[in-house]
Amino acid sequence: MSGDKHERVWTRVVWAPHYKRVLRVVVIENLDEKGKVKSHVVLCSTDTTLSAERIRALYSARFQLEFVFRDAKQFAGLTTCQLRSSQGLENHWNAAFFALSVGRAEMLLEASGLQGRPAPALRFSYEDIKRRAFNRLFARRILSNLALEQRFEELEHHPSRPLDLGVKAA
Repeated sequence: MSGDKHERVWTRVVWAPHYKRVLRVVVIENLDEKGKVKSHVVLCSTDTTLSAERIRALYSARFQLEFVFRDAKQFAGLTTCQLRSSQGLENHWNAAFFALSVGRAEMLLEASGLQGRPAPALRFSYEDIKRRAFNRLFARRILSNLALEQRFEELEHHPSRPLDLGVKAA
Protein backbone atom coordinates (compact mmCIF):
# COMPACT_ATOMS: atom_id res chain seq x y z
CA MET A 1 0.00 0.00 0.00
CA SER A 2 1.25 3.50 -0.85
CA GLY A 3 -0.12 6.92 -1.78
CA ASP A 4 -0.64 10.24 -0.02
CA LYS A 5 -3.33 11.50 2.36
CA HIS A 6 -5.81 11.90 -0.55
CA GLU A 7 -5.43 8.41 -1.95
CA ARG A 8 -4.45 4.86 -1.16
CA VAL A 9 -2.81 2.61 -3.72
CA TRP A 10 -2.99 -1.19 -3.43
CA THR A 11 -1.28 -3.63 -5.77
CA ARG A 12 -1.12 -7.42 -6.06
CA VAL A 13 -0.18 -10.05 -8.60
CA VAL A 14 -3.23 -12.30 -8.97
CA TRP A 15 -4.55 -15.11 -11.15
CA ALA A 16 -7.46 -13.90 -13.31
CA PRO A 17 -9.57 -16.96 -14.23
CA HIS A 18 -11.62 -15.03 -16.78
CA TYR A 19 -8.48 -14.14 -18.75
CA LYS A 20 -6.66 -17.38 -17.80
CA ARG A 21 -3.50 -15.50 -16.93
CA VAL A 22 -1.60 -13.73 -14.17
CA LEU A 23 -2.17 -9.96 -13.84
CA ARG A 24 -0.81 -7.15 -11.73
CA VAL A 25 -3.86 -5.36 -10.35
CA VAL A 26 -3.60 -1.81 -9.02
CA VAL A 27 -6.45 -0.30 -7.01
CA ILE A 28 -6.34 3.46 -6.41
CA GLU A 29 -8.78 4.68 -3.75
CA ASN A 30 -9.50 8.42 -3.73
CA LEU A 31 -10.17 9.66 -0.19
CA ASP A 32 -12.14 12.61 1.14
CA GLU A 33 -10.94 14.89 3.98
CA LYS A 34 -12.05 12.37 6.62
CA GLY A 35 -10.16 9.50 5.01
CA LYS A 36 -13.24 7.75 3.62
CA VAL A 37 -13.16 6.27 0.12
CA LYS A 38 -15.16 8.45 -2.26
CA SER A 39 -14.14 6.68 -5.50
CA HIS A 40 -11.73 4.09 -6.81
CA VAL A 41 -9.99 3.04 -9.99
CA VAL A 42 -8.88 -0.48 -10.88
CA LEU A 43 -6.01 -0.89 -13.36
CA CYS A 44 -4.57 -4.18 -14.66
CA SER A 45 -1.45 -5.20 -16.53
CA THR A 46 -0.27 -8.50 -17.94
CA ASP A 47 3.33 -7.37 -17.27
CA THR A 48 3.61 -8.33 -13.59
CA THR A 49 7.07 -6.76 -13.29
CA LEU A 50 5.71 -3.22 -13.66
CA SER A 51 5.30 -1.09 -10.54
CA ALA A 52 1.97 0.46 -9.60
CA GLU A 53 3.33 3.92 -10.45
CA ARG A 54 4.43 2.76 -13.91
CA ILE A 55 1.05 1.16 -14.65
CA ARG A 56 -0.68 4.38 -13.59
CA ALA A 57 1.61 6.45 -15.86
CA LEU A 58 0.94 4.15 -18.82
CA TYR A 59 -2.83 4.40 -18.34
CA SER A 60 -2.54 8.21 -18.18
CA ALA A 61 -0.56 8.22 -21.43
CA ARG A 62 -3.20 5.98 -23.01
CA PHE A 63 -5.88 8.63 -22.62
CA GLN A 64 -3.60 11.32 -24.04
CA LEU A 65 -3.01 9.10 -27.07
CA GLU A 66 -6.74 8.57 -27.47
CA PHE A 67 -7.18 12.36 -27.67
CA VAL A 68 -4.58 12.46 -30.46
CA PHE A 69 -6.48 9.80 -32.42
CA ARG A 70 -9.81 11.57 -31.78
CA ASP A 71 -8.40 14.85 -33.08
CA ALA A 72 -6.86 13.11 -36.09
CA LYS A 73 -10.23 11.59 -36.96
CA GLN A 74 -12.31 14.72 -36.36
CA PHE A 75 -10.02 17.49 -37.60
CA ALA A 76 -7.22 16.05 -39.75
CA GLY A 77 -9.10 13.65 -42.02
CA LEU A 78 -7.60 10.42 -40.70
CA THR A 79 -10.68 8.40 -41.71
CA THR A 80 -11.43 10.07 -45.05
CA CYS A 81 -8.91 8.14 -47.13
CA GLN A 82 -10.15 5.74 -49.83
CA LEU A 83 -6.79 4.28 -50.83
CA ARG A 84 -6.21 0.54 -50.83
CA SER A 85 -2.45 0.26 -51.06
CA SER A 86 -0.60 -0.03 -47.75
CA GLN A 87 1.93 2.65 -48.77
CA GLY A 88 -0.84 5.08 -49.73
CA LEU A 89 -2.66 4.46 -46.45
CA GLU A 90 0.53 4.94 -44.45
CA ASN A 91 1.25 8.20 -46.31
CA HIS A 92 -2.27 9.42 -45.59
CA TRP A 93 -2.02 8.55 -41.89
CA ASN A 94 1.40 10.19 -41.65
CA ALA A 95 0.05 13.34 -43.29
CA ALA A 96 -2.90 13.49 -40.86
CA PHE A 97 -0.67 13.14 -37.80
CA PHE A 98 1.85 15.58 -39.30
CA ALA A 99 -0.95 18.15 -39.66
CA LEU A 100 -1.78 17.71 -35.98
CA SER A 101 1.87 18.09 -35.03
CA VAL A 102 2.23 21.28 -37.08
CA GLY A 103 -0.91 22.71 -35.44
CA ARG A 104 0.40 21.91 -31.97
CA ALA A 105 3.82 23.36 -32.81
CA GLU A 106 2.15 26.55 -34.06
CA MET A 107 0.18 26.89 -30.82
CA LEU A 108 3.31 26.25 -28.69
CA LEU A 109 5.31 28.82 -30.66
CA GLU A 110 2.51 31.35 -30.37
CA ALA A 111 2.18 30.78 -26.61
CA SER A 112 5.94 31.00 -26.05
CA GLY A 113 6.09 34.18 -28.15
CA LEU A 114 3.38 35.80 -26.04
CA GLN A 115 5.09 34.81 -22.80
CA GLY A 116 8.67 35.44 -23.94
CA ARG A 117 9.77 32.02 -22.64
CA PRO A 118 9.11 28.36 -23.51
CA ALA A 119 5.44 27.49 -23.15
CA PRO A 120 4.42 25.15 -20.33
CA ALA A 121 1.94 22.32 -20.88
CA LEU A 122 -0.64 23.72 -23.25
CA ARG A 123 -4.33 22.88 -23.54
CA PHE A 124 -6.10 23.79 -26.74
CA SER A 125 -8.55 22.46 -29.27
CA TYR A 126 -7.66 21.50 -32.82
CA GLU A 127 -11.09 22.78 -33.74
CA ASP A 128 -9.83 26.23 -32.72
CA ILE A 129 -6.77 25.83 -34.95
CA LYS A 130 -8.99 24.99 -37.92
CA ARG A 131 -11.34 27.89 -37.13
CA ARG A 132 -8.45 30.38 -36.96
CA ALA A 133 -6.99 29.08 -40.23
CA PHE A 134 -10.40 29.37 -41.93
CA ASN A 135 -10.89 32.88 -40.54
CA ARG A 136 -7.46 33.94 -41.86
CA LEU A 137 -8.17 32.46 -45.29
CA PHE A 138 -11.62 34.06 -45.44
CA ALA A 139 -10.33 37.46 -44.30
CA ARG A 140 -7.49 37.37 -46.85
CA ARG A 141 -9.95 36.50 -49.62
CA ILE A 142 -12.30 39.35 -48.68
CA LEU A 143 -9.45 41.87 -48.38
CA SER A 144 -8.01 40.65 -51.68
CA ASN A 145 -11.34 41.20 -53.45
CA LEU A 146 -11.45 44.72 -52.00
CA ALA A 147 -7.81 45.37 -53.00
CA LEU A 148 -6.89 45.82 -49.31
CA GLU A 149 -4.37 42.96 -48.84
CA GLN A 150 -1.95 45.27 -47.03
CA ARG A 151 -4.52 45.79 -44.23
CA PHE A 152 -4.43 42.11 -43.17
CA GLU A 153 -1.56 42.80 -40.75
CA GLU A 154 -3.78 45.30 -38.92
CA LEU A 155 -6.53 42.73 -38.70
CA GLU A 156 -4.21 40.15 -37.11
CA HIS A 157 -3.14 42.57 -34.35
CA HIS A 158 -6.46 44.30 -33.75
CA PRO A 159 -7.39 44.38 -30.02
CA SER A 160 -10.86 42.91 -30.68
CA ARG A 161 -9.18 39.82 -32.26
CA PRO A 162 -11.59 39.42 -35.19
CA LEU A 163 -9.70 36.40 -36.51
CA ASP A 164 -10.66 34.52 -33.33
CA LEU A 165 -14.34 34.70 -34.17
CA GLY A 166 -15.99 31.38 -33.30
CA VAL A 167 -12.98 30.10 -31.34
CA LYS A 168 -13.94 28.45 -28.06
CA ALA A 169 -10.66 28.97 -26.18
CA ALA A 170 -9.95 32.55 -27.23
